Amino acid sequence: MNLLRKRLLIAATVAGLSLGTAVFAGPGGMGGGDCPMMGGGKPQRMAMMQQHHAEQMELLEARLKLTANQTAAWKAFTAAQDTHRTAMKKMWQEKRDKDVTAMSHFEEQTQAMEENLTSMKAMTKAASDLYAALDPTQKKVMDDFITTRPMHGMMRGGGPGSPPAQTPAQ
Repeated sequence: MNLLRKRLLIAATVAGLSLGTAVFAGPGGMGGGDCPMMGGGKPQRMAMMQQHHAEQMELLEARLKLTANQTAAWKAFTAAQDTHRTAMKKMWQEKRDKDVTAMSHFEEQTQAMEENLTSMKAMTKAASDLYAALDPTQKKVMDDFITTRPMHGMMRGGGPGSPPAQTPAQ
């Protein structure tokens, strides 16, 4: 796998993680309302998702066995994720608290997508910097960790336990 393809894979994975949070947390998304199947009220769901994400990042950090020289890139990566997640949470809270018209809804959606893109670019940069600091074994660990998790398959149309989607050889 060439370097550009790996970087794009990391960027797409980070986007998937972030968008998964927005989908589950957002009004009208899978987490909309107080659906009992989705874990009760939104505050509990958000707390559970944040805890799960933190645990996943701790697990990845442990598996990567980062050196002292790689710690700064790791911290920048997790800080970019935190910044993105905070921005998404703020956006959904502001949207939830407003009475909107159809046109303001579309305008807010456009603004939210633009803000999400800006945030995702910053997160992609941090992911790229981390990836560049990793040795080949660590890159393989990160590739496997990010691309084979069950939610990744679900975001691509698979279900829990589905094998990761295969991309055609280029």
